[in-house]
Amino acid sequence: MDSYGKKKVSKYDAKRLFEESGIGSADSISECLNAEFSPVFKVRSGGKTYYVKFGKASDVPALSYEKELAKVELGFYDALDACENGDAEEERILRPKVVFRDVSGEKIDVDYFITEGFDVPLRGLAFPNLNAKRRVMFQLGQNLARLHNVKGSGFGYTQLGLDSNWADAFKKMVDRIVADATVLKVKLDTYKIYDIVGRAKDILASVEDCTMVNGAVTVDNVFVNRKNFTYQGLINWSRAFYGDFVTDLVSLYPTRSLERNRYFVKGYNSVASFISDDRLRVRANLMRMYIGMVMTVELEIRWKKNSLPYIQHKWLGRRILRRALSALEKPFNAQTKGTI
Repeated sequence: MDSYGKKKVSKYDAKRLFEESGIGSADSISECLNAEFSPVFKVRSGGKTYYVKFGKASDVPALSYEKELAKVELGFYDALDACENGDAEEERILRPKVVFRDVSGEKIDVDYFITEGFDVPLRGLAFPNLNAKRRVMFQLGQNLARLHNVKGSGFGYTQLGLDSNWADAFKKMVDRIVADATVLKVKLDTYKIYDIVGRAKDILASVEDCTMVNGAVTVDNVFVNRKNFTYQGLINWSRAFYGDFVTDLVSLYPTRSLERNRYFVKGYNSVASFISDDRLRVRANLMRMYIGMVMTVELEIRWKKNSLPYIQHKWLGRRILRRALSALEKPFNAQTKGTI
């Protein structure tokens, strides 16, 4: 996807850096055009697939939380590696294996790393039958539940500093997006947003589990094995933070109720069940609100105004935000009989 917020890296430089890593020669290389922020190149070498992912250059515009994203992503990969020492294969949190990294700035002026590759993303995937799709959704749910068993020492984005409770961390996250919106002249109903955050303070403070959250569970980041149609893993950990696990439950299809994805919920509950109550519904809509805010603001530094990606993301971001605000305007206890 043509995003003017990305660092421009040539195919020649990506090939050179891959081969200098010592992994092997690049038999073929192509840029992944659907990468919105960080340049990513797909490499075939010795019959295997790899991806070379680059971080953000200092002169590329970014949102407040988008600081040193390659280092952030590598930090979460390392945290996952550390907590899985000796775990059985079926209990692993599936994600790409990092095989090389360079954050020295010596060979190119941005951080970069190389991972082993997966097959195909969920977006646009034609399943051979309904059972195959149900299997992938069930396995995705199981794997996210395992991820949410990983706990942190504080709440929020690691690059912004962690807080001792989720209410303060969430307020800080909202503050940063509102500040970005002000700078970029994006209109948000801040009165309504802050009224909701204030009313939800006790509900936010009740989130005691400081859970690792991927923050970008989307159809572009969920990968599937094309041979047997099984869940293969989750890519893109640059938006990861420690906070409310419900974020990853609603981000896959933020305009739908979670209950519609029954096999995803069944898979999750087979590992770490959650109770669907009025407080969880409020928390789910708070995270939809945040996702909608980010999508609405970030497009101003991602794509050229009125380009097709700009229009598509503006429409979807506004739709998610509008629905979340509409649900959260109601008294919170009125959401008891609703859906997540």
